[in-house]
Order: sequence, then structure tokens, then C-alpha cells
Amino acid sequence: MSELTEIHWPDYYHPKNSSVHVKEEIVVPSECERIWACIVQAPCWPNWHHRKTAVQITKGDTRMLHKGTMFDWVTKTMSFECTVVEYIPHERIAWKGKCGDVDMYHAWLLSPCDNGCRIVTESTQRGGLRWLTGRFVAKQVAAHHQQWLHLLCEQAKG
Repeated sequence: MSELTEIHWPDYYHPKNSSVHVKEEIVVPSECERIWACIVQAPCWPNWHHRKTAVQITKGDTRMLHKGTMFDWVTKTMSFECTVVEYIPHERIAWKGKCGDVDMYHAWLLSPCDNGCRIVTESTQRGGLRWLTGRFVAKQVAAHHQQWLHLLCEQAKG
């Protein structure tokens, strides 16, 4: 596994060009391979992540995310059409998504460390009214990501 560096931001989604930018990280006492398996099995997210979340893969392997996979991701408040644009097994995955006029980019980085696996999740949103609602939305997204990381930790424990 290569050394964890930073998100490979497409310029359009770079934090400097976005109204919403959220970064969270955690160290999980688990192997990165177990964390990876939980992340790429997107149709299983509602079983452990949030019951009000729905994921349907619309193009590609119907069980796991891979580069080029397209999926619909419905959260409590939004419905995104997403495409996996970066995929390095057990290290990094990222997808871009669209919901109306809002564009989103969500990336994950995994890196083994002395205490298990260091996970970084980072996302941006732009477009629509994000220029106006950015601070409020950023707080919601940060809370959502924190919950996701803690549930991911529990899920990886088995």
C-alpha cells in the first residue's frame, strides 16, 4: 500500500472552488482491507449506516463499487446520481455526484498505521444555493461523516 497523501481533487470540485468543504478522519483498530470492504459494498450501507439511506447501483457490479460504477444514493435530504471516478483497492476511492444544481465530490483515503487503519473522508459541494446555505450544510455533512466513521468502525469489528 502506498503512503497516504491527499485527495486528488479535480479542479472543478477542489475546496477552493466549492461552497461546502468537510474533512473528517479517524483511526480504527482494524485492518484497512476490512474497512475497504465496508465502503465498497455500497448497497449494504443502509443495513448499518443509516436506515434512511438507500443505494442502488445502476451501472456496473451490482454488489460493489469499482471505477466507473454508477449509483443512486438517497440520503435523508437529497438524492444524488453518482459515478466512481477514482479507485485504488484498499487505499482510495472517490465519486462525484449530482442532485439538481448541486455537484458533490466525496473521497476516502485509507492508510495502515500502528493502531489499525487511518481513514480520511473528505467532500465538497457546489452549485445551486450552496453559496447561501454552505455553512449550515457543512455542519450537517460533518455530523453525517462523523456518524458514518463511527458506524464504519463498529461494522469493521464484525
